[in-house]
Amino acid sequence: MPRRPPRPAAVVILAVLVAALAAWTAMTLSWPAFRALDDRLLPRPLDPRSALAQVAAAVALVALPTLQYLALLALAFWASRRRLRQLSVALLLMAALGWGATALFRLLVDRPHPAQALDVITVQHSAYPAAHLVSATITAIGVGAVFAVTRRSVRARFLWQTGATGVVLLVAVDRWLLGAHHVSDLVGGLLLGGVVAVLSLVVTGVRVPVPHDLVTEMVRSRQPDAETDGPPRRAAVIVNPSKVLDWVTFRRQVEYELSERGWTHPLWIETTVDDPGRAMTRQAVDAGADLVLGAGGDGTIRVICAGLAGSGIPFGLIPSGTGNLLARNIGIPLDRAAALEVALDGVDKGVDLVEIRVDDGPPDHFAVMGGIGIDAVIMEGTNPDLKKAVGSAAYFVSAARNANHPALHTTIQVDDAPPLRRRAHVIVVGNVGYLQANIPLIPDAKYDDGLLDVMVASPRTAADWVRITTRVLTRQRRSDEQLDRITGKKVTITVEERDQYQLDGDTVGECGTMVAEVKPGALVLRVPRTSGTSAGQPADALEQSTEDHLEEARG
Repeated sequence: MPRRPPRPAAVVILAVLVAALAAWTAMTLSWPAFRALDDRLLPRPLDPRSALAQVAAAVALVALPTLQYLALLALAFWASRRRLRQLSVALLLMAALGWGATALFRLLVDRPHPAQALDVITVQHSAYPAAHLVSATITAIGVGAVFAVTRRSVRARFLWQTGATGVVLLVAVDRWLLGAHHVSDLVGGLLLGGVVAVLSLVVTGVRVPVPHDLVTEMVRSRQPDAETDGPPRRAAVIVNPSKVLDWVTFRRQVEYELSERGWTHPLWIETTVDDPGRAMTRQAVDAGADLVLGAGGDGTIRVICAGLAGSGIPFGLIPSGTGNLLARNIGIPLDRAAALEVALDGVDKGVDLVEIRVDDGPPDHFAVMGGIGIDAVIMEGTNPDLKKAVGSAAYFVSAARNANHPALHTTIQVDDAPPLRRRAHVIVVGNVGYLQANIPLIPDAKYDDGLLDVMVASPRTAADWVRITTRVLTRQRRSDEQLDRITGKKVTITVEERDQYQLDGDTVGECGTMVAEVKPGALVLRVPRTSGTSAGQPADALEQSTEDHLEEARG
């Protein structure tokens, strides 16, 4: 998904800061009158034994840049654990650029500290720019961005901005009292810290916390709610609690974004160990939800998609699992804040689902892939605790354990074509084609073409496995006797030896016969406005396509 362009206000702020830093640095280094003014503004030397000197030295030690950058790294880890990936990258970038830019400036501008500087361990290296002010400014803006992204209350954000400003000023005064820097060094540190922090936010697509936004929210919070045209809209939020690490932050984010758009208080529904979302989706549909938001892994998302099939209710997907295959194939961002924005402001797009019947049982649906054989056995054998710890790598461990899983005597019939008989290891029916790490298992599969794509791999030796794997990874599309790729609208798969089968990465049970049939446009999914379709449909045609699919569903 293309990253949305930064707000004009953020670009203007960044440009002003860069210009101010360049101009200030030039004046500091080249204007004798400026340096003379710097000398006149120095404070009286401190007595090292005085209480003021001891307090100032302690403050400088607590505000050590290394400690502040470590705090930013800890915040980045915290954000990544909560799937705020863009915010996490922004914080990492702030720490790296802050340290690197300060070191570069010190290398290029070897300006000595004032002669009266107190002899303490925090007064070292070049004086310009003031490293303590660089890190303090970056940290203040970085934490402010965390408050903004996680939608802390207006009061909490106001208190942070006020307190952070006070802390930055305290650090500046402290460095000045110690005689460690001229005033120009301090201003240079503030400007460099601002440039690094805002640049990091703009590059990563995180909203820059502009004071004007906070003032606007404070004014709006004191005004009576404006009446909206038409009946109130309500969303249902279905959540797998085992996949949402910070429930409080997630709920605050969702309710804030809905409220900002004029939606009423949402209906919150949690899945359970016994029910991954079937009853919860029925509850949302029966409640007349105008939008269903789903936060969970591939299994939870599949069940919600199945429950919404043909309902015409838009589905906003918030990826919260390990694979997130539907989101990856559709182009929905894996960052939680960005995905929520797409779920609320994106375009409604009709996408295909696959209706599946196993051994003449009741119908079910999947959105990504279904399969029989070794892939399902690998899913079943994956240790859930290891999966939580190392993510996708747990599948490779299970694959190694099940490498000797026997091939299946298989008959495959697609539409009215003659049956195909194989001794197959891998049998996959795909609605989309890409796995994690952008591996093109079925590269021609499209989620909106009204077709199924079937891949059957029948290797005999280890060399065959290597050859087939290479062909898949290099996206070679031709078929042969050991790798079949077939397209159709309905496929019937029969195996002589009953074996495990999986739907969207979750092992469901054993089967002998699987019948899969595509249901074009059965799900209305919120997709990014800038995203085209996998079939090459232009973005401005998405709305019309969705209306067509909705009419089909209603009919």
